[in-house]
Amino acid sequence: MLAVKLFVLCVSVAGFSDAAHLPSYIKPCSKDAPKEQLSACIMAQAKAALPLFTKGVPELNIDTMDPLALDPFTANAGTFKLREKNALLRGLSTMEVREAKWDLEKNTGQMKIFGNLTLNSDYEADGRVLVIPITGSGKLSVQMYNTEISLKYKIKRVKGPDGVEHLATYDLKPTQTYGHVHLHLSNILGGAAIGDTINQVLNDNWRDLFRDVGPSHTKSISHKVHEYINKLYSQVPFDELFV
Repeated sequence: MLAVKLFVLCVSVAGFSDAAHLPSYIKPCSKDAPKEQLSACIMAQAKAALPLFTKGVPELNIDTMDPLALDPFTANAGTFKLREKNALLRGLSTMEVREAKWDLEKNTGQMKIFGNLTLNSDYEADGRVLVIPITGSGKLSVQMYNTEISLKYKIKRVKGPDGVEHLATYDLKPTQTYGHVHLHLSNILGGAAIGDTINQVLNDNWRDLFRDVGPSHTKSISHKVHEYINKLYSQVPFDELFV
């Protein structure tokens, strides 16, 4: 995971257009606008900026987010442990922004994005899922269809090394729902025949599986995106994000 804060990141780009030499149609929002008007502006700018920002911002040394390289993480489901590394997430650039709200008085924000995501990684698995022993290491592929990532977070202003105010985001609370999930683990128990059977069982019971392992994926995605957001914020003054 969804876990993508793409909205905050997109709005950052929207306010940052002049300094970053982004397309002129991406304009900052007014910090003095009423809450509803501010959210409407942010919603429009997030939709416009999402496909652009996910391509990266070379002048700020911000890499592409589609694919997005994730840090190694472990997902636990009872006695089952799924360790993933070299994970790449694809699909963020095509996600739809369904909700985007900021409250600059309360310093809070929230958003929802929706679409399809694919994650590929190297994995190591050990333990039992649905009373089935699963042990192995190999390649993992996860397709998340009609997935919605909901994000809530807090915002603060900090003084940067340049002596001016910048934004920073923190206390991210992500959740994710799925329309459908299909996954495949190669080399389960070292055999193709039994591996195919286990993969079928996992896919038949994907809801139960992702109720446990899904949050770790969402957390990994959101924390990586959070890095990109604050890397951008640390270079862009608050007064260039909101006028």
